[in-house]
Amino acid sequence: METKLVKRNRIALVPFGIIDGIDPFWFNNEKWVRMNGNQFLKFHETSGQTQRLIADACRNDKRSLAYINNKMGITGISGEFDTWYKCVVGGLDEVPDILKGRFTPDAYNNMCHDYDCPHRGKLCGVASGLKSDDVKTINALKQGKSIAATAEDIYLSTAGMKSRVERVKEKLGAPNMASLMARATEIGI
Repeated sequence: METKLVKRNRIALVPFGIIDGIDPFWFNNEKWVRMNGNQFLKFHETSGQTQRLIADACRNDKRSLAYINNKMGITGISGEFDTWYKCVVGGLDEVPDILKGRFTPDAYNNMCHDYDCPHRGKLCGVASGLKSDDVKTINALKQGKSIAATAEDIYLSTAGMKSRVERVKEKLGAPNMASLMARATEIGI
């Protein structure tokens, strides 16, 4: 199975396969679960206990469910659960989302490439708040051009480009351009 497994923090130093936990993830338009570091199962193939643990995490996420109901207009248990699984749980990374019964979703939903989603960044983490223009700006800057040259390439004023770069740096928690580029690469841009 091909996934976007990215090693980007301290837990990456732990040898793969000994992590105890449950990592639900959305892949290829389906719900999946990685258990104990190395066992991959479709959600419906897992034990009833595992399914209940994940369903309880969804039910207890009142903020996300309220957004899914009120802002996205999705109602019904199945629709809510699928949307929560895709937009809150997100893609596979190296840190289990459920460890010792506690749910801690990923800060960045690395599987969603729908940069024009009107709900982007609301459920899927701060870094996912990047819109298509932000991603276009980062990709242009990665070519090594100056801000002025990049602004010209994407038909933006230099002042507008500087402002956009500052907003993107703030979204990604990057204090300078070097860390912005490193952070962008780290999250798959």
